[in-house]
Amino acid sequence: MNKKLFLFILICGLATNIKAQSSNIDTVAVSILDNMSAMIGDMTSCSVTVKANFDVHNQELGLIKRSVESQVFLQGPDKLLIRSEGDKGNRTFYYNGKTLTYYSEDKNHYAQINTLPTIVGMIDTVSKVYGVDFPAADFLYPGFVDDILADAKNLVYLGTTKVGGKDCFHIAGTTDDKTFQFWISNDAFSLPVKVVIVYTKKELNPQYEAVLSDWKIDPVFPDALFEFKAPPKAMKIKFVAVSKK
Repeated sequence: MNKKLFLFILICGLATNIKAQSSNIDTVAVSILDNMSAMIGDMTSCSVTVKANFDVHNQELGLIKRSVESQVFLQGPDKLLIRSEGDKGNRTFYYNGKTLTYYSEDKNHYAQINTLPTIVGMIDTVSKVYGVDFPAADFLYPGFVDDILADAKNLVYLGTTKVGGKDCFHIAGTTDDKTFQFWISNDAFSLPVKVVIVYTKKELNPQYEAVLSDWKIDPVFPDALFEFKAPPKAMKIKFVAVSKK
């Protein structure tokens, strides 16, 4: 069982029925999300392409739309590779269970830190300390469904619709500071296809939208995929912690 990539997500289903009975929560929506988490929980490895658009606030122009496309390769519980191209440049993150390496292809420089020995522990620490955003990380987090139910004021199943030609279950909800929508594939695998989040308490209501495609379930990856080897003349730099206010 310790080889399961996202087994921890299954635990979140234990509290869903109690919450659903006492709040404005659609039990059909909860069931769909639980099925998705159960499917992810049974994977030992996966890969997925994430195409994301997000708003960045500009003092003079308001919200500016940015985009990034990432290829994500995961092997549980302690290996991760993310290759990204977009407005932030071409960059790669390598995680081998001990060390996280950031490499910029554009500048040919890299930074490394020792971190926790699990994907989730690493993401949690690096996101908080260094402000690094990992694509679609919410789907990988402990208690994903449970966290939604704890914060949601509404959670509604809206029926089925098409995303990129794929039939999907459409779920929408609200919290105190955001609205969110999920599209989950209406097939045997029940995997996330699209997510949209609107931050309603931030200036001008910025949005985040991501489409997840080309899922591969339980592929075999060589360990070398997750190991970084510095290219010729690459310069080593330091991770910089985000300032605390």
